[in-house]
Amino acid sequence: MIQDQFTEVDSIRTRYREAGTSGSAVLLLHGIGCSVLEWESNIEALATQHRVFALDLVGFGLSDKPADHTYSLRRLAQFVLDFMKVKGIARAHLAGNSLGGRLALECAAMAPAQVASLVLVDPAGMARRGTLFEFRLATLPIVGELFTRPSRLGTRMLWRKAFAAPSSFVTEALVTTKLSLARQPGAQAAFLKTLRGFVDFRGFRPGPVEQLAAALPGIQAPTLVLWGRDDRFVPSAHAEVLRRRLPNVQVEIWDRCGHAPQVECAQRFNETALGFWHRLDKASPR
Repeated sequence: MIQDQFTEVDSIRTRYREAGTSGSAVLLLHGIGCSVLEWESNIEALATQHRVFALDLVGFGLSDKPADHTYSLRRLAQFVLDFMKVKGIARAHLAGNSLGGRLALECAAMAPAQVASLVLVDPAGMARRGTLFEFRLATLPIVGELFTRPSRLGTRMLWRKAFAAPSSFVTEALVTTKLSLARQPGAQAAFLKTLRGFVDFRGFRPGPVEQLAAALPGIQAPTLVLWGRDDRFVPSAHAEVLRRRLPNVQVEIWDRCGHAPQVECAQRFNETALGFWHRLDKASPR
């Protein structure tokens, strides 16, 4: 089993996992309310051909959750780039799920030389409409604080919506782990600050959506978009934004898969991502 490690990024104690000793670097970015645990079905398989890193973003997992952090998309993306600097990763393939996919795009726009490619897995914030009602409700003052108070029932109900076949994945062990992380000091506040930074009651905030739309044509990194057709968090129709605006993109919509294809369709994800990176690395040897 791959062990947790910790490092300092911008004075923030940061959990990460690392595997693999050869090949190009791969950096895995989780979604909102998640952690490195979302990549447990992927790290070892990807590490057969790559040096793989997965980190807990500031505010999530076992990383620090400073109360005075802004948790904006740009600050979170800079945190990812700073992690790369701390670990001596000059350039990496970035793979991100949900919020992690949005941050991967932000990194590619901010530091194109450091991003070899993108694998965007049901990325959040591509278009204005279509966000899960529970997330929109959580953006309301006071209501959000009450609604997101960690509970076993609420955790189970939310995560059952993340999968096309929830009975196979939403186990009592998963609920217990999610609940334990959500109950850490500062976790709820960090979640709400992050969510409210790019979501409002109507959907994804127009400002960040418009900024992304303007940035997409300038992102030259080869991009693979993978989306679960049964995603109830972020509809697969949002993939069309990326298909239309990114210069170097291919899009796959997977049947019988929800918001976390890297979990629910792990073997297919691993094979697809490895094939994508192999073709790119072969074309551009280092």
